[in-house]
Amino acid sequence: MRLKGRTAIVTGAGHGIGRAIALRLGAEEAAVAIADIDGSAAERVAEELRTTGARAVAVEVDIADVAAIVAAIHAAQNALGPPTILINNAGILAMRPALKLNASAWDSALAINLSAAFHAAQAILPLMTAAGWGRIVNISSMMAVTAFGEDAVYCSTKAGLLGLTRSLAAEFGPYNVCVNAVCPGNVTTRLMADAAASIERRDGLEPGSFMHKRAQAIPLRRLGLPGDVAAVVAFLCSSDADYVTGQAIHVNGGLFYG
Repeated sequence: MRLKGRTAIVTGAGHGIGRAIALRLGAEEAAVAIADIDGSAAERVAEELRTTGARAVAVEVDIADVAAIVAAIHAAQNALGPPTILINNAGILAMRPALKLNASAWDSALAINLSAAFHAAQAILPLMTAAGWGRIVNISSMMAVTAFGEDAVYCSTKAGLLGLTRSLAAEFGPYNVCVNAVCPGNVTTRLMADAAASIERRDGLEPGSFMHKRAQAIPLRRLGLPGDVAAVVAFLCSSDADYVTGQAIHVNGGLFYG
């Protein structure tokens, strides 16, 4: 119950890691706005939370649209009270060979994976500074500091999130706003399954082999679960992390040391 009385908004919360984060924050007694481009999925997660007694609302939003981001935050505020926790989780994979990566694909990934996080923070920070307390957690990736190839735009946007994290932490620390990043490794989500399939096609590997070999390469000998990431996010949002800001925390079972 570390977040009792707080209101959080989680982007991309209709599935995967975002859903796990929303459920964990609700379990910590935060009121949670489920923001997702898939309105039906967002409503299912919100209802899942409400059945546990948590306060939750679904907000359909295309985070590539700046005006829609601002409207989503207003909707969350009207339904649940001023949000002082922002989890920038929504993102797309965007794996393409560099020489086939056109300007449109680059701009789309940049808008969704990086620019949206900035615009959401820009819209919500006045509420945090007014409250004298806030938490922003940007869901980056292990790919911010390593690469498989054919992932130039994904790696660039996830690395950009680390720069954004550090800058906002420095600027808003005096207002008691902590800004951190979490960098998941190989977590069992639809996005990871898509990445694995893309690598298998590119390298001529048997379907399903990448995930199996990856698990064996991880010191803990398993792929990550969305709940593994959610637990770290919940810690960063709590008073237990009052002196933690500007950090990038890797959650990858020991596969990579950032």
